[in-house]
Amino acid sequence: MFFKYNSLMEGKYPAKFIEDGLCKKLVFYYPLASRLIEGPNKKLMVNCNSEGIMFIESDADANVELDKLGVSIKPACPYLDLLLHNVSGSDGIIGCPLVTRFICGGFVIGFRLNHTMMDAYGFKMFLNALSELIQGTSRPSILPLWKRDLLSARSLPSITCIHHEFDEQIG
Repeated sequence: MFFKYNSLMEGKYPAKFIEDGLCKKLVFYYPLASRLIEGPNKKLMVNCNSEGIMFIESDADANVELDKLGVSIKPACPYLDLLLHNVSGSDGIIGCPLVTRFICGGFVIGFRLNHTMMDAYGFKMFLNALSELIQGTSRPSILPLWKRDLLSARSLPSITCIHHEFDEQIG
C-alpha cells in the first residue's frame, strides 16, 4: 500500500502508529503472532507460542522518491523485492509487515502473510481492524472468528424416509 506525503503527518513517522496498532490488534489476531509448523502427514499447524510478528521499518535510499516509482504500481511490481523483505530463517513466521519511508515523506506498507491463515477478504478485514485501532478504538468493529471446526467435513446424510417416487422402474 502506497501513501503519498501528507502535511498533517509532518514530523511523525507512520511506522510508530502502525506498530502500536499492531500491538493492540494482535490480541484479536493472535494466530498471526504465532509460527507455522509441519505436523503429521505434512499438515500445516499453527504453533501459538507468542513469539510475535517480525516488524521491519526502513528508509529508502536518499535518491528514491515515491513519485519516481511511477503512477502504476500494481502487480507485478518491479520493486516488490525491495518493499517486502525476506529474512532468512523466517519461513515459519505468519505475519511480517514492512514500512518503508521515502525522502519525499511518502511511505509504503508491505505485508508478508502466509495464505494458509487468511484469504484476500480476511486480509481486508485485518487492514480495517488495524486502521480502526490506529485511530484509537479499543477493539475492531468486526472481530475475527478463529473456529476452524466450522469448516470441518460433515457426516454423510442418512436416509430416514424412503421415497418410492425415486425408485427405478423397469419395464
